Amino acid sequence: MQFTSLEYLIFLGLSVAVYFALPGPKTRTLWLLAASLTFYFSLSARWTLALLAITAIGYAFGLLIAASGAGAPVPRKTKRLLAFGIILVAGALFYFKYAVFSANLLSSGLALAGVDWRSPTLAIALPVGISFWTFQSIAYLVDVAKGVVPPERNVLRYALFISFFPHVTAGPIARSAQLLPQLAEKRPFDFERMRSALLLMAWGFFKKLVVADPLGVVVRTVFSKPQEFGDNGIVLAGAAVAFAIQIYCDFSGYTDLARGAARLFGVDLMPNFARPYAARSIKEFWRRWHMTLMSWLKEFIYVPLGGSRVSTWRRYANILAVFLVSGLWHGAGLTFIVWGLVNGLYQVLGELLAPARARLLALVRITREGALHHALQVLTTFGLATIAWVFFRAESLADALYILPRMFWLDPRPLRSGGVPDLGLANAQLLVTAIAIVVVFGLEYLSAKKDLPALLYRQHVAVRWAIYQGAILAIVIFGYYGPMSTAADFAYFRF
Repeated sequence: MQFTSLEYLIFLGLSVAVYFALPGPKTRTLWLLAASLTFYFSLSARWTLALLAITAIGYAFGLLIAASGAGAPVPRKTKRLLAFGIILVAGALFYFKYAVFSANLLSSGLALAGVDWRSPTLAIALPVGISFWTFQSIAYLVDVAKGVVPPERNVLRYALFISFFPHVTAGPIARSAQLLPQLAEKRPFDFERMRSALLLMAWGFFKKLVVADPLGVVVRTVFSKPQEFGDNGIVLAGAAVAFAIQIYCDFSGYTDLARGAARLFGVDLMPNFARPYAARSIKEFWRRWHMTLMSWLKEFIYVPLGGSRVSTWRRYANILAVFLVSGLWHGAGLTFIVWGLVNGLYQVLGELLAPARARLLALVRITREGALHHALQVLTTFGLATIAWVFFRAESLADALYILPRMFWLDPRPLRSGGVPDLGLANAQLLVTAIAIVVVFGLEYLSAKKDLPALLYRQHVAVRWAIYQGAILAIVIFGYYGPMSTAADFAYFRF
């Protein structure tokens, strides 16, 4: 059941209608849990068993940890229970996501050492969203151990906390202190909240269906066979930029849909993006991109390693460790590891080269507060992020290393002699997608200056409904249902 499908919209509408018809928190919790498990069961019965197993581990160990005397400082017995619970949860993630990769890596390493050992053939399907709900479970156990939150004793509410269907497949990674109290409340029907939820969902549909999915066709065409475009640096560079925009509109579009769907039930999920491509440095970019994951990595990886309270070089090592984990979290493959390390190296080199950049700015007489410097920083950050995204998207390290040097050779002669190669989309689709990209980033730019929803609500009813209907028509015609449909599943469902 895709988030962008008609079946999901009917399922969501029915779930909301029944939810507000029920009398209180207990019946609503039971209904939402049943709806959530039904949704996940529609994806896979076996995956649902994995979800229930992780839920049972988190619930049981939360009670055991609390009973052992949790609090700050964490007692030794509590630490042992916490470690055991984390090992069980992380072990499930390792089995499903990294067992095959680790076995193949071991086999390759032994082969280099002259040992002929072949890893057993493993066919392990990765449950959708497992990286998200295992990290959520680990954060819950740590919070209980530190006494940040009390253990959730209502098993149905805890199960809903993990499996709540708007976010079970791709986050945002919820924290217990933020989400569990909301699930315990009885929320009255609120028209304004409903309206804002539907508007947020419409925005998510637009970004996903009208921008991300068409760009995905272009990206797939080029990245699946980059050697066919080897003499077309402009095409390779264009595909890299297209992927940078695609992955943002895909994942932020999903987040808007998830947060909008949760808001229909009166539940606020944490935001995950804050205009990341407006960042002026890679460090700032990662404060704006996938914010719930980066918050988790900072709290549970960076700070325990010493954070910024250590020597400069140790702090650099901590940054690289965080982004190595980030790369591995995204996927069991060398391309993801390199992508993570490249983003970590960007930040280390950014600090090391800061004095040289300051001298260069003084030499060319560019002030730090000026618009030119701001624009250069934003463009440089976007360029660096795009280079790193090549590793993220490439089918292999060899493909990434093939694409990267060639995408800087912007020779227009192949385009003049052979024309624009077939990128999987008709010219009309490319034009519509280009206009949609301008709309997305234009409205995001304006949203930083004005409250656009409030501005929309102040318009005459005829103007508002014209905008609503125009957005719906754009999504229907150019998105999932129209003749130009290029609908695909969300990219982060793989993680």
